[in-house]
Amino acid sequence: MNEDEIADKVYEERERIVDLYRNGPGDGTIIDPVDDPTINDYFKLDRFGFIIGDESKFKKEDPQEIKIEVNREQKWLKMISNWDSLSRDKLKRRVYKGIPNSLRGKVWAKLLGVDQLTDDQKNKYKHMCELAWEHSPDVRQIDLDVNRTYREHINFRKRYNFKQQELFNILSAYSIYNLDIGYTQGMSQIAALLLMYLSEDEAFWALSNLISNSKYYMHGFFIPGFPKLIRFQDHHDKIMNKLLPKLKKHLDKNGVETGLYTLKWFFQCFLDRIPFKLTLRVWDTFLLEGDKILSAMAYCLLKLHRHQLYALGMDDILNFLQVKLEQNYQLTADYTIEKLQECLVELKKNKLDNAGQPSQNEKLKRELGIFNPDDIPVRKKMFFQPQINGVGKIRKPINADQIHSSPEQDSQRQGSIITNGKNSLDDVSSIVGDSSRRSLLDTSVTSAATTTVSPQSIQNDDAGSDVTCVSPQPDVLRIYVPYDTPTKKSPTSVSNKITTIQVMDEMATPTVETDGMFKAVSTIN
Repeated sequence: MNEDEIADKVYEERERIVDLYRNGPGDGTIIDPVDDPTINDYFKLDRFGFIIGDESKFKKEDPQEIKIEVNREQKWLKMISNWDSLSRDKLKRRVYKGIPNSLRGKVWAKLLGVDQLTDDQKNKYKHMCELAWEHSPDVRQIDLDVNRTYREHINFRKRYNFKQQELFNILSAYSIYNLDIGYTQGMSQIAALLLMYLSEDEAFWALSNLISNSKYYMHGFFIPGFPKLIRFQDHHDKIMNKLLPKLKKHLDKNGVETGLYTLKWFFQCFLDRIPFKLTLRVWDTFLLEGDKILSAMAYCLLKLHRHQLYALGMDDILNFLQVKLEQNYQLTADYTIEKLQECLVELKKNKLDNAGQPSQNEKLKRELGIFNPDDIPVRKKMFFQPQINGVGKIRKPINADQIHSSPEQDSQRQGSIITNGKNSLDDVSSIVGDSSRRSLLDTSVTSAATTTVSPQSIQNDDAGSDVTCVSPQPDVLRIYVPYDTPTKKSPTSVSNKITTIQVMDEMATPTVETDGMFKAVSTIN
């Protein structure tokens, strides 16, 4: 297949996907019933819009907490109306006490300066959307990730509904607006969170500010090599060695490296790692204080739970930090935020409240919002990658570490193919059940076998190697290999297949192991 034929296929696929989001699925479009349910399929929604499938797990809000929040609304309304004259100390005190959920969107917009951005950049977002629909090389990956982003939330549950359309538009537009990043898996959940509280236009500019504003500067998390992630993990190790040396020694003894549990903490500010109610409170402080909250909250969580961790081994430690903290968090949000403030003071006292200045390679290299189609000719090929011995070219990582997760969490929330006997913990997606996993696979020309890698292990392309790598993704490295789907597979047939992935050193001989319909690149000495 020559370059022109590849470009034609890319254009046709992009045009088809864009049409589904702009005009909705046509009469002949087949959508899995799992992806297009009726509201009668559910029992209850929690106050944040998440679907509670099991009514026995529905937790009623404390009436006293609701009363306190209602009383705070009047104070916050006055603060919002007098925002420009509001003192920093008063704002900080009120944010740490809690922003009423009904006003969270207004406050977040103020903290992120969204009003100013939308006034200064009128019609820019619309223009970026139009360019993305025509030129973005990331449309297909964005479509796949929209299909597995917060599908347990009522706003994003129905396939191609207006919130999925908005999410698709924002991510596509940003892939053209910031060509240093384009689109990276992990951005979808952040954008979806913003869409729960902001309009589409506001959410785009909020995402842009989070990525490019020096206060947050998430740009360094998303660019290849993850330089900011590495910087923050190194800083986390310094904090642990000085303030929690006993716990650090215990984690090291059990092989629990910092990279195994801090990826989503830093990369997405604790999304899906602590209860959503607490996550919102952490995001309130993050938007107020900036990225120093990431290190402080990581320290706070480990300090609060250090005694439980002392009694656990490797697998149980990871399960506790990645699963149990979210599903069975025993402390109140108010208490945790109070302790977070104490941790901020403690870190400042020890001169550990700052992870240092960003390196040069974390910074923006191109001007935002300036687009030339000639800037992305190579990335167009990512839709249909040339094959070498039947295997798409991928970059070879070293020192790959496997993250283990519980079958319960995987079956409820994740969208990865089973790896090494367990579902891989796909930190950059959220999906409901095996049926949705089947639907995801049926939309893709390739299967995605997932393994976890440390950011430090990503190497540059090796022209002489049989195995090279696509752009590294946050939390996981996806190895893309073609498969055939002549007929639909049942959910159970997918979940029972095991794909074994081993990635060793550069001198290893690449082999392919096959189990059922999935194939995976494997290297063994």
